[in-house]
Parts: sequence; structure tokens; C-alpha cells
Amino acid sequence: MIILIQVSPRIAGDTSREHDQSRSSKGSESFFANIIKKSFKDFSRSNQIDECEESNVTVNGHLIPDRVLKKAEKQTGPIQPGQYWYDIRAGFWGVLGGPCLGIIPPFIEEFNHPLPENCACGNTGVFVNGRELHQKDLDLLSGRGLPSERDRSYIIEISGRVLDEDTGEELDSLGKLAPTVEKLKRGFGMKFPRAAA
Repeated sequence: MIILIQVSPRIAGDTSREHDQSRSSKGSESFFANIIKKSFKDFSRSNQIDECEESNVTVNGHLIPDRVLKKAEKQTGPIQPGQYWYDIRAGFWGVLGGPCLGIIPPFIEEFNHPLPENCACGNTGVFVNGRELHQKDLDLLSGRGLPSERDRSYIIEISGRVLDEDTGEELDSLGKLAPTVEKLKRGFGMKFPRAAA
């Protein structure tokens, strides 16, 4: 038995239009859905990269992750890639193996790593905050009143306050070491000098 169904042209047209609309709306829906899905994938991938991506900055021998570096730069100013040492007590900083190149605020939490005593390749026998001074640093600080006798250790603060580390005796102040940095509570950055690059 065969059943014949007659469909009027008006109904057939409506059905095909509905089918076309359904297909086009599905197409646009899937197009937008794919864009959204792709955006989420890209976002999630970029977050994974950001979290894993390391900067090319080391401080006191420790690699500083990019997100931590960005946080620190709010206090230090811009930091160029390089290997640096940082004196957390006074804010002195330099390129690993060299003299002090500047002062940024002290006590930057993101850089709170032990300062290697030989980080400046000093050979003076005079230590400041655990670092053996490079000759250039000793010349500058002794010009401000720091005793220059060998085999001595001092604690120096950004305010210029000096303590003999062995006796605890407070010595004459060196005067404010970086009044602008102290006032602004922000440094002017850390950059690799051209000669060292």
C-alpha cells in the first residue's frame, strides 16, 4: 500500500525556509561558539604561558618570575634583563660581579634572597651588609666617612646610619644615601650598563 501525501507549495516553501534558517542559525551559532571556544583556549593557553614564563632577570642568584618582576617594578622602576645583586637593607644594587650602580628602595620583598658576599667581586676586606665591597664602592663610601680598614664589617641603612657589625657601635652617619628614592619610595630602575652588556 502506497500513501501519497500532497504538500502544498506554500507549506513546502515554509519548510525549506525553516530548514535554511535553522541551518544558517546553527552555522552562525557554531561560528560564534567556535570563536568563543577558541578565545577561551587562547586565554587559557596564554595564562599557562604567563605563569610558566620566566623573565631574564636574576637577583642574588635567583631567577625572578615575570609576574613577580612586574610587582617589584612598582617600587624599583623598570628592570632590564640581567643578573643583579641587591642589598635588601640599604637598597644598593649592581650587576653581578661589579660595583654598586645605584640605589632603589630597601626591603623589596620580591628580591629578599641572601646577598652573596662575593657578588661584587670585591677584594677590599671591608664588608657592608654582608657584601665585600668593590674598590669603587669603598672609595665612594669612605669619602662619606666609612672607615676603610680591612677585615671590618658594617651595617648600613639607606638613611646613612652605620653600625659596626662586630661591636654594635653606631658610627658617624654617612648622610642620606638616596634622599630622592627615600622620599618617593620608588627607584629609577635597574639596567645593565652598556660597557657590561
